[in-house]
Amino acid sequence: MDERVEPYVMVTVVRRVRPSSATVGDKAIVTADGKMIGFVGGHCTRELVINQAQECLRTGEKRLLLVTPQPPVHVEEGVTVLPMTCASEGTVELFLEPKHVDPLLIIVGDSPIAHALEEMAPRFAFVPRRISLEEVENSSPEEPLEVLRNQVATFTNTMAYGVVATMGLYDSEGLLALIHCKLRYLGLVTSPKRWVTVSSGLEAAGAPKEFIDFITAPAGLDIGAVGAQEIALSILAQIVERRRRDLNVQWEGQPKEGISESETLSANGDRIAVSPIVVDPVCGMTVNLEKTQFRLELDGTTYGFCCSGCRDRFAKNPEAFLSHT
Repeated sequence: MDERVEPYVMVTVVRRVRPSSATVGDKAIVTADGKMIGFVGGHCTRELVINQAQECLRTGEKRLLLVTPQPPVHVEEGVTVLPMTCASEGTVELFLEPKHVDPLLIIVGDSPIAHALEEMAPRFAFVPRRISLEEVENSSPEEPLEVLRNQVATFTNTMAYGVVATMGLYDSEGLLALIHCKLRYLGLVTSPKRWVTVSSGLEAAGAPKEFIDFITAPAGLDIGAVGAQEIALSILAQIVERRRRDLNVQWEGQPKEGISESETLSANGDRIAVSPIVVDPVCGMTVNLEKTQFRLELDGTTYGFCCSGCRDRFAKNPEAFLSHT
C-alpha cells in the first residue's frame, strides 16, 4: 500500500486493562474501504476502530482512542472515549495514525513543466509521482510504452490527480495510460489548437467520450503564466480548486477488460522487419523504427514518426502525406 500510495490507518494498542484480549503493541491496518488486517481487539472493539479509522482518513488527523466500560468523568484533551459494549468489559487504548491522506498527483512527462510540478506539489499537500517515457527508455529493455502503462497501473486503486506534460511527444499515450485510474482531475499541457488534434486521436483510439470530456486542456488557470514555474503554479491552482470546490467531479476509471486499444497504439508492439531508418512522412525528420515509439502500419508498410502529433495527423489522412513522398 505504501508503494501504491494507498491511504490507510495504522492502529496500535498502547494500553490495555484485563480482561481485554488485545495486548500492548498489537497492530492492525484499516483500509479506505473499511477492511481491517491484523488484530487489536475483539469484535466489539473492531467495529469501533474501523469507524474511527475511517473518520481519521476523512480528516487526516491522528487520534488516541479509549474504549472502556467505565468512561472517565474528565476526558483529557485529544482523547476520544467510546463505551466498551462487550461482556468482557476490558479496556483498551489505541493510537490511530492515518497514512497517505495527501492525494496522489501522477505527472507524465520529462518536460520542465513536469519537473516544476513534481517540485512544487508537496507544498500544496500533494504526493507527486512522475513517470516519463524518456527515463524508461534509458533504464528498461522492455517496450517503453508498455512499461509506462504498467507503472501508471500501479496506482489504479488510488484516487489521484493527473497531469500529462510531455509537450506533445506522447500526449495521447500518457492520457490513455491514465484511463484506468480513478481521477479527480486530468489535465493536459497543450494549446487549444493542438487539443483538437489530440482529442480526435483519443476518440479514434476508442477512448469514451466521458473520458475525453473529463480532460482539462489546456491545463491550468489563465493567470498569464510565463515559464515552467508559473505554468506549473497555474495548474496546481486549478487542481486545488478542483480539490476544494468540485468535490463530486471525478473519473471512476475504465475497467481493464474490454479496453479498446487503437490500432495506432497496438502497432507499437509489432515486430519491425524493415530498414530501421525512415523519414517521418509528416515533418520530414529521420527516425529509427527500432527506437521510436510512434509507428503506424498501413497496407503492410510500417511508418515511423518523431512524435504522436505527426502520427495522429498521418492516421487521420495518410493520402495527404503519401502523395508527397
